[in-house]
Amino acid sequence: MVIDPIRYFRRRRRLMQEAEDEAFYLRRRFGEEAHRAALDKLQRPDLTSWGKQVVREAARLLEKN
Repeated sequence: MVIDPIRYFRRRRRLMQEAEDEAFYLRRRFGEEAHRAALDKLQRPDLTSWGKQVVREAARLLEKN
C-alpha cells in the first residue's frame, strides 16, 4: 500500500480545522466545562470514527487551555 503524502496532509489539515471548530463551539456553549463536555461527547455510541477523531483532537486542544 502506497501512502499519498498530499492526501495525508489534506486529511490532517481538515481534521485540525474541524477540531478547532468543535473546540470553539464547545467553549462557547459550555465555557469552563468545555473539556469535560468533549470527554462526555466521546462516550456517545452514535459518533462515527471521523467524529471521534475530531472530538478527541478538540478535547486535546481544550486540555491545553
